[in-house]
Amino acid sequence: MKAQRLRERRLRRLIAKACAALYEKDLVAATDGNVSARLGPDRVLITPSAVSKGEVRPRGLLVCDMQGRKIRGPGAPSVEIQMHLAAYRQRPDIGAVVHAHPPFASAFLYAGREGWLNEPVAPEVVAHLGRLPTVPYFTPGSRLLADAFAMEIKNHDVVLLLQHGAVAVAKDPWAAYLLMEKLENFAMILKAARELAPEGKIRHLSTREVMELRPGQ
Repeated sequence: MKAQRLRERRLRRLIAKACAALYEKDLVAATDGNVSARLGPDRVLITPSAVSKGEVRPRGLLVCDMQGRKIRGPGAPSVEIQMHLAAYRQRPDIGAVVHAHPPFASAFLYAGREGWLNEPVAPEVVAHLGRLPTVPYFTPGSRLLADAFAMEIKNHDVVLLLQHGAVAVAKDPWAAYLLMEKLENFAMILKAARELAPEGKIRHLSTREVMELRPGQ
């Protein structure tokens, strides 16, 4: 029982830390975004709805069951809870989900250039993010979005949501946050590189170089 309480306390701190970083790095605005962590086989911790990520505190998180019903905590759970639960059902190996609206990565989506984010340019992105699938647009918070997202998160740690940002999953909230930060940093670099390169023609890694970064794939 004591170990369980300590684990929950640690996850609450990590979620609050990830939320603060999302806010400070401008990966979310106002009350956008949501973060969760797996508490156990039938419990998750998640950020509350309509609260700025810059104001999330460990005690302000909610505990919900795997149907999205609140068990305890202030306010209502994030409207995107079904998307988070879909990730946990599909991926028993993950412990956290981060959904944000990174501005530069989102701009590629709005411009219909999401394919550019999959160009093999940066070794660390190829190695750590892999292919970035895109989920078609469905109303945020809807079951349709959760179902479409579930199909892609099965085999990927970072998924793009058309007109709605991105989702990263990992072993804990901080690790998931770092994937989101890496995505946005790459989007910023890619935009600058395309603006600097003659006719937008930038350098790419070769097929051999990509295969060396993804052994066994």
